[in-house]
Amino acid sequence: MQRDYHQTTLRLPASLIAQLKSQATLERRSMTSLICDLCELGLKSREASNEERLEDFKKLIRSAGYV
Repeated sequence: MQRDYHQTTLRLPASLIAQLKSQATLERRSMTSLICDLCELGLKSREASNEERLEDFKKLIRSAGYV
């Protein structure tokens, strides 16, 4: 499977860049690969968190008698 890539520029703190470089070196992979994996994990985590918050909100609305 071939991925489509888009090159972009990000401004990240130097300390974060150093951590990413160190982690990529430890894992013997590129920073691009590491950052892609970390972003995908973060987005999945956020998605799950968003679903939980929505469910909590729905429960609150139901308990208040709005639905």
